[in-house]
Amino acid sequence: MLTSRTAPSIELRPATDADQPFLQRLYASTRGTDLRLYGCDHITEAFLVGVQFKAQQSCYRKRYPDAELTVIVERERERPIGRLVVNYSEEEVRLVDISLLPEFRGKGLGRGLLRGLQGHGRHLKLPVRVSVVLGNPAQRLCQQCDFVLRETDGAYAHLEWLPSA
Repeated sequence: MLTSRTAPSIELRPATDADQPFLQRLYASTRGTDLRLYGCDHITEAFLVGVQFKAQQSCYRKRYPDAELTVIVERERERPIGRLVVNYSEEEVRLVDISLLPEFRGKGLGRGLLRGLQGHGRHLKLPVRVSVVLGNPAQRLCQQCDFVLRETDGAYAHLEWLPSA
């Protein structure tokens, strides 16, 4: 069966407490099989992923208390397919996190969302910044969208896009 690379029509809506089970499943989909490689069974893996998810949420709330957490919704089926976390400050537009369900990756949605954030940065006359784990395909996507590598710190690539003068 051939699959289309055409991006589905999406909309963003604020996340609510009712989205927590979806957001945890989404988070788990980004972890791959790394825990199974260490010999974890499915129950232990689910427990550890749940702990990691809660730790990530806590870290985001502490570091970016005013960040906007939105759910990416596929319009046609009215179902959540991802999340976008963005923090707006006087100094920058910070892409904190973007995640999509595996079947929606590689269809141009991430590129479209990055371009949308660049539009916000242009309008606000602010840089758009993101930090990506080294080796993550998102680093290449950001660079294809004109983000420039500013530095690495051993674990992360810190990228920035500047609005034109």
